[in-house]
Amino acid sequence: MRTIIFALLSFVTFWVAPVSVTAKPVQPEIGKGWQEAVVHVADPAPWVAFFTEDASWKVASRGRIDPTILKSWNLAPTVTGTEVLLVNEGDSKGWIRLVTLKGIASEPIRPAAQAWDPGGWFSLMTRSRDATTVYKKAIARGWTAYSSPQEFSFGGVQLRNVVIRGPDGVNVSIYERLVPKLEGWETIKGISRVFNVMTMVKDFEAERAFFQEGLGFGAWFIGNYEDTIPVATNFGLPVNLSIQIPRRSGILWESQSEDGRVELMRFVGLEGVDHAPRANFTNRGIVALRLPVANLDAWVSKVRAKGIEVSTIGQPSRLAPYGRVKTAWVQSPNGGIVEAFEVLP
Repeated sequence: MRTIIFALLSFVTFWVAPVSVTAKPVQPEIGKGWQEAVVHVADPAPWVAFFTEDASWKVASRGRIDPTILKSWNLAPTVTGTEVLLVNEGDSKGWIRLVTLKGIASEPIRPAAQAWDPGGWFSLMTRSRDATTVYKKAIARGWTAYSSPQEFSFGGVQLRNVVIRGPDGVNVSIYERLVPKLEGWETIKGISRVFNVMTMVKDFEAERAFFQEGLGFGAWFIGNYEDTIPVATNFGLPVNLSIQIPRRSGILWESQSEDGRVELMRFVGLEGVDHAPRANFTNRGIVALRLPVANLDAWVSKVRAKGIEVSTIGQPSRLAPYGRVKTAWVQSPNGGIVEAFEVLP
């Protein structure tokens, strides 16, 4: 009987009671890119286990999703949701917010997708000092990867990378810098905060224009990457095609920062299945990036002046650990959602 009561209490605590380690509302840093990634999952438990046990993150808060936020996502009043906020301890951004919705049918945004398939957000990009160990732990959980950890050079840096495939069509990319050794990033225990999010695109120029001309992002890098000899790649590209298929990339940032980046990629010459039509809050996967702004009304006006459709309801909502917020969201041609939010007094 005691076991049953304890299990019931644990269930209620996990799904209902807001539990926050933050004593006062957080004011996110503005102008340095997105703050957190919203990831819709069928069951948060496997993700909480991976990030707390293998990545050494922690649960910062958990509880019900404010119905006003669900309304702003254009969901029916009968839909309810719960959320778990995961953070790498010591980092004030690059967080992951797991959301689970009830009362609505959902499917993965990128079901059984190949790396070169466009549509939606592809991966959460992190750093590690030992990518191979984290990879092995994920494999032990029954997860998969596009390939085993692979080494390559980019921008004069020797890297090891693996893209882990978890539940719900969500990928986690883990980078380990080999030469020169990574400096700073003292908060890394297993894997770092998420510093970049990748999207595989059908129309590279349209996506670039959306972020640069539309949202005002700059570019750290735009160009092609090609292997000089046939090799296995971190994206599972056939070895013989690694020297034939350029990967056109754009690494974009709101300002010159290592964090809050967006990376566009297109496998030139490969036409994959387009998953963009499924990219919405209803379906599971990496759904949105939350971008803090100083003045939401001004941001909405500026973005609309660029010809971009903006969805907003104008009502404030509650969002832990920020407190009261106003939100609005836009969607790229490739299906990637960016949700701007202003923290209110």
